[in-house]
Amino acid sequence: MIRGVGTDLVPVARIARAVERHGERFLRRVFTPAECRGPGGILPAESLAARFAAKEAVLKALGTGWASGARWTDVEVVGGRGRPPAARLHGVAHQRALALGVRRVHLSLAHDAGLALAFAVLEGEEADAGPGVQGSGA
Repeated sequence: MIRGVGTDLVPVARIARAVERHGERFLRRVFTPAECRGPGGILPAESLAARFAAKEAVLKALGTGWASGARWTDVEVVGGRGRPPAARLHGVAHQRALALGVRRVHLSLAHDAGLALAFAVLEGEEADAGPGVQGSGA
């Protein structure tokens, strides 16, 4: 059963400017170290923008947005390097997902023509708040 759907569109230049202007402070506030770095260092702006859009899409799918007190790092985008993207939830996002009975978060990410797009689908059962949602709960 689909428990929520969310999407977001982000200009890649917006994220590139934030990294250029605020550097590590921006990266630490918005991303976990695993989200924003690869073997060659900081990921390209297109990848960062897609992950940024994914965080927004997941919170929209949870029906909370940022008003719930969630932090940027409460939604962690994992995968890549030959694995499909997925979301690991922490803190407020994790608690909301459990309350909704979310068992899995499906993500689709794309970037083209200066824009990054993310689409999130929350799967689960209404009364099912089992251990299928990855996260720390903290």
